[in-house]
Amino acid sequence: MIKVKALLIFLFFVALPVWSAAETECGTLEKCDSFESNVHDRNSLQRGLGLYKNYCSSCHTLRYLRWNRLERDLDIPENILVEDLINNPQVKTSDFITFGLPEVSAIGAPDLTLRTRVRGEEWIYTYLRTFYEDSEQITGSNNLVYPGTAMLHVLGGLQGRQVLDQNGNLEKVGDGTMTTEEYDAAIGDLVTFLAYASEPARITREKNGIFVILFFIAFTAVMWLLNREYTKDIK
Repeated sequence: MIKVKALLIFLFFVALPVWSAAETECGTLEKCDSFESNVHDRNSLQRGLGLYKNYCSSCHTLRYLRWNRLERDLDIPENILVEDLINNPQVKTSDFITFGLPEVSAIGAPDLTLRTRVRGEEWIYTYLRTFYEDSEQITGSNNLVYPGTAMLHVLGGLQGRQVLDQNGNLEKVGDGTMTTEEYDAAIGDLVTFLAYASEPARITREKNGIFVILFFIAFTAVMWLLNREYTKDIK
């Protein structure tokens, strides 16, 4: 018994640095910016889908998410789904969202379905906001969260130009089509959509969770009243 306890304590302290690194690892930054998605905001999900379709889908797939699930959860009319989003007569609404580059390719663009589960929402949110110009990179840009990233800053036209100042902090030197506040909100929508894509059942699960909690509260109250009634004559 003592040996088992010692082994558990040893495994706990071995795993502790791994957990800590996962929580605080944000490239050259001390920590990632705070962000929490709201997958119940359908308008945010639809805006995030638009950003994904226009800026991300050329390279990144969502191969674990089906078109008809997207249609149902985001309340997208079927004609818009087929004509504007799928736009391919060979693709059925029951198919997975597989356009984009294969993950195993020369470029190796990763599938985004589970990306927020792997990296975390705050990591993705901070990553997409901390690109800066770097002439030493082939792509012409670099990133504070993921130094040496091979990803092009495809959202640069929206955000504008950023460089590093002498202290290593981001400095905006050129305007994009969005203000800083608008761009941050847009990235929030995109990350919210990716958070939904990683777990579509989360919408139903969280809604049902409220009713389950209310049921247990009501059930506990009823059981307490029954217990009081049955035991009132017991001294």
